[in-house]
Amino acid sequence: MNKRKSLRRSLLLLAAGLMGDLASITGAQAQGGAQPAGAWPNRPVRVIIPQPPGGVLDILIRALAEPLRQQFGQPIVVENRPGGNNVVGLEACAGAAPDGYTICAVSAEVLSTYPLVEPALYARYSSIVPATLIARNAGVLLANPAVPAKDLREFVTWARGQTGLNYSSSGQGSTPHLLWEFIKQHDGLRIEHVPYRGIIEAFNEMAAGRVQVSYIALGFALEPIATGRVKPLAVLGSRRSPRLPEVPSLGELGYEFPYDGPWWGFAAPAGTPAPVMERIAAATRAALQDANLRTRLLEPQAYEAVGNTPAEFAAIIEEERTRGVAIVRAAGIEVR
Repeated sequence: MNKRKSLRRSLLLLAAGLMGDLASITGAQAQGGAQPAGAWPNRPVRVIIPQPPGGVLDILIRALAEPLRQQFGQPIVVENRPGGNNVVGLEACAGAAPDGYTICAVSAEVLSTYPLVEPALYARYSSIVPATLIARNAGVLLANPAVPAKDLREFVTWARGQTGLNYSSSGQGSTPHLLWEFIKQHDGLRIEHVPYRGIIEAFNEMAAGRVQVSYIALGFALEPIATGRVKPLAVLGSRRSPRLPEVPSLGELGYEFPYDGPWWGFAAPAGTPAPVMERIAAATRAALQDANLRTRLLEPQAYEAVGNTPAEFAAIIEEERTRGVAIVRAAGIEVR
């Protein structure tokens, strides 16, 4: 009898222990469902680029992928998911598992001005959360070589006597769209908006002469400018760029456009554990110091590498969104 009682007591203790272990596992899953940050990543990390191949964002992320792989110790799988003015790729990111194995590359517009111009589209990916700002660059207004103007002031004078002029952009709410609408309002010009699937397509159409003017990140434009494929009209901001010292700035020409140039970053699905987000930021910051990346891309194309924390990036986005209201209104577009 004593033996039966002893066996029963042992079985009850074992069952209680198993239930305790199960409760611990269930509790850990309820608190985020992700493995500890120290164990992440233990498989490839997917980076969604919501734009077509060959554009500014695509070039930057693909160049960053190898030094980022070295930091993570896992392959980086880059996936282009263009469409819907960035929405298709960003929506895929927003709906992915919040485990750190899917992140997305974002540009300034999708988190600052798109919410004000296309709120219904923004709602489809608005849950993504900022991880780190990768880099900044200057911006430059461009014309095709057939345009008889050496800067924006001369372009405005010439354009006032023309009809049938067009400017290209990467879509409604993009910087080229808002910038040229602002200039149209400022100078009373008649120039039609022609949106394309991505900024590289918009740039190529302008360079080929099918539209007269556009806008793109300075780093991407430096080589086409040097070879005469396109001509610079003005750089954004209040000061001239050291890379284009002969080109006037918008501020110098009397334009008060509240935007200094593009930036790009990483974001992740809502619910991604904070330690993983911090790891993404730290790995990006370290990857940006890679000597090959700096000499091959960042320095020649005048990128300012950043790699800040999720909280710092979130604060920048908040500030940019506040400025975005002024940008949209300056372009004569209703804030929605």
